[in-house]
Amino acid sequence: MGVNAVVNQHGESSRRGRASFWGEPRRRSVVFQGQVLLLENLKERRQLMFDMLVRERFEVGVVEDARDAVQLLSDGLFSESAKAPELIIGNARMLGDAGLTALERLCAHHPEVPVILYSAFTSPKLRERMARIHGACLLDESAALEDLRDAALTLATSRQTSL
Repeated sequence: MGVNAVVNQHGESSRRGRASFWGEPRRRSVVFQGQVLLLENLKERRQLMFDMLVRERFEVGVVEDARDAVQLLSDGLFSESAKAPELIIGNARMLGDAGLTALERLCAHHPEVPVILYSAFTSPKLRERMARIHGACLLDESAALEDLRDAALTLATSRQTSL
């Protein structure tokens, strides 16, 4: 009985600790540097995409944490001191509902910034959320890295010729 009480007490305190951590706001600001904002939490995919974009001569800023991405999309990208991205590339699954909502608002206020959304695994609900983001280029699980490169180059070129 003593062992079960300790395990139960440890489990409860652990849950309380996690709840307070997840409920706390970020204390540091997230800063974007570069032409392309890459939002990807998976290390290998992030590195492949980063390397590919750098080979194409893009300056790339990377955000690898969903909470940081939501914070940046919500209030940090178009502040007076921030350099606005020319292209946003994001993993829709990583962003989740809060990130997609923030991205949807950002796209409504700044339609001049092209967005590429992708997800290796999509559900009907996620595809519906992705489709709500006006002007976003959507790539599904069948898209290859070359498709992403082609979309990034096309959007960057069209932005340069339209300004």
